Amino acid sequence: MLDKGMYLNHINDNEIVFKMRRLLDLIESSLKSHMVIESDFMDPYEQKLSESILNRFQELSYIFHGGLEETERKCIIIHPEYIYSEDLESPVSYLKIEGHLDGLNHKDYLGAIMGIGLTREKIGDILLYENYTVVIVKKEIKDYILLNFEKAGNKNISISEIQGENLVYPKPDFIELKKFVASLRLDVYLSAAYNISRSESMGLIKSGDTKVNWEKIKKSDTVLEIGDVVSVRGKGRTIFYGLGGTSKKGRLNLTIRKLV
Repeated sequence: MLDKGMYLNHINDNEIVFKMRRLLDLIESSLKSHMVIESDFMDPYEQKLSESILNRFQELSYIFHGGLEETERKCIIIHPEYIYSEDLESPVSYLKIEGHLDGLNHKDYLGAIMGIGLTREKIGDILLYENYTVVIVKKEIKDYILLNFEKAGNKNISISEIQGENLVYPKPDFIELKKFVASLRLDVYLSAAYNISRSESMGLIKSGDTKVNWEKIKKSDTVLEIGDVVSVRGKGRTIFYGLGGTSKKGRLNLTIRKLV
């Protein structure tokens, strides 16, 4: 039996501890059975933590697989080191959604799929194209979705399985904002990016509703760097995209991209 606490004592977020404990269960199973085992989808922060744990097991190899190279959410395929990764089967399926999709966004699709009884961990990236949408999911839930997913938002949809070889990752839509701020503190950034008061931004951080690079952050004085991805529950995601000059009063000129 693995001493799981030894691998988890540096993680403070109970939700992440639970997910990494499940990863250790998979590692233990693969070590015992010498079998290929797949995780559910993980976000980039969870992938980073998983990689640091997996690298401590020399008997195992692993690959990340999200359907496309650029996907954000990926599964981990864990396997004995003597098995070639090129021989492993893909753990994902690609489902194409068509119909009158005007006005529907990522949140609408995700909510509708979870509304038929599925958890977020079974759903990968949701790719929005001009006339259709592709949802990447774990292969084992593909048939359930095909049978039960009929509406997104208030719109009827049609859904079918497709092959993913020719898919190209779509460029995200965003609104670019220019903001002058006093510092690069997280609470200051939130106030500028989401047009909220400083006290409200501090409350969102303290409550655990704010993530930086997919990691939950509870310190308002966290200093951001260019390229950081900041998300707030219920308010969407932004990217600290660039830093220009300073104003006459010494305020910093930020370029922020708000994903839509």
